[in-house]
Amino acid sequence: MVKSTRVYLPLVLLVIFFASCGAPDKELTPTEVSFDSERLLAFSEGSLPGSEPESFGRSWFQGGFHSAPIFSPDGNSVWWAGSYATQKVYVSHYLNGEWTEQEEVSFSDDIASYRDPFISPDGMKFYFVSTAQIPGQDGRNKENYWMMEWESGAWSEPQPLPDSINDLQIHWTPSVASNYDFYFAANIDGNPDIYKAEFKDGTYGEPAPLGFSISTDELEFTPHIAPDQSYLLFSRAKDNNSPVYLYISYAIDGGWIEPVRVENVNNCISPIVTPDGNYVIYLDGPSALKWRDTSFIEELRPE
Repeated sequence: MVKSTRVYLPLVLLVIFFASCGAPDKELTPTEVSFDSERLLAFSEGSLPGSEPESFGRSWFQGGFHSAPIFSPDGNSVWWAGSYATQKVYVSHYLNGEWTEQEEVSFSDDIASYRDPFISPDGMKFYFVSTAQIPGQDGRNKENYWMMEWESGAWSEPQPLPDSINDLQIHWTPSVASNYDFYFAANIDGNPDIYKAEFKDGTYGEPAPLGFSISTDELEFTPHIAPDQSYLLFSRAKDNNSPVYLYISYAIDGGWIEPVRVENVNNCISPIVTPDGNYVIYLDGPSALKWRDTSFIEELRPE
């Protein structure tokens, strides 16, 4: 895949936010096997990256992207969203020492639209975005979050998340902590901010914005929460005509510290940290992915 001419991401992808604002292999069971980063070499330029961003999967993936790839905790599967217009999610599995050809997935016979997958850190819950009609609601062509659970060796039938979340104008990749707390961006009065819905007693509570240090008059979206919720990565742009940068904030008692920009990541949407915590993969453009190591997480952490 030839990298596209550099264009500021908001002009290509953020406009969609404001304007619009085969199933996983059932034999591949989530496990606690350690993630083997050597499997990522197939997507590299010959070696695993250091602190300088490099292309990810340039000669491997086919087509465009709407969000960065997510890997199962054991590294046996990778899913990603194709370009926005396709409304498709693809998957590849690591079998017999190599990655299989990418395949389009369908999680339900009743759902034809799929975007922006995310899997919980334990591999037991799988989330995605869809414009499919929610049972019992009108035929609004609106994006909503859906979830499946791994039960008895198979993914359950997808269910929409509660109305308290889906009644908001949501878009793009969500993120989930180890306790299933749910982080996502919602567009309120033309300004996307990051929200959190806590998971208690088997369901999600009312979502709330993260606070003034994260939710500002600028545009914040595509969060990635650490499994233990100790740090948060997200994308931020001043407005729809500005470049999108990667920011990190750290949890403190009662909230989050002022976010810090990761200086050498110049275009970033949908940052996804690999299950081993060693690399972050992100959209550098609608047809280009990049990645680098996560050394900045400790380097920028306040003492």
